Amino acid sequence: MKNIFSRKATTVTAASPATEPPTNLSVVSDPRLKAALADIEKYLADNYGTPTTKLQYKEYTNEASIESEDATFAVSLVILTAAEGTAYLPDNVMILGGVTSTNDDDWLTDELGKFIVSLKKLGRTHRIQHLALAFSKEKPDHSATVKEADVTCIRLY
Repeated sequence: MKNIFSRKATTVTAASPATEPPTNLSVVSDPRLKAALADIEKYLADNYGTPTTKLQYKEYTNEASIESEDATFAVSLVILTAAEGTAYLPDNVMILGGVTSTNDDDWLTDELGKFIVSLKKLGRTHRIQHLALAFSKEKPDHSATVKEADVTCIRLY
């Protein structure tokens, strides 16, 4: 057996790769949050063709999150599960912390509006009481970048 440079190939014992913790929806243990995040995943796939390989889920003691790395419409969203967590919000709150796109600002603004409407419906379906929107303090006219956030909360029902 030869490699492409015509040197004799040698057998190398491959080191076993470090096992990465899963980042798919299976990491979320709360059934209600899992269902809500699955609906967000479906929305992103149906509307932007976002593959599951571009999504990353995390679960913490007081929240679960979804982050999309899709260039067309990427989102960062958290659902709080404990009071006095992020930004001292109560539990049962969805926080939309960031949206980016390679498309122009007008397109992003239109799609963000549609996404917020879908999140409001999703909140009612999954008994999530509030939708919080986080805006950048550093770039108040640019909602695509959120580092430190001012948070506005909308009651869903």
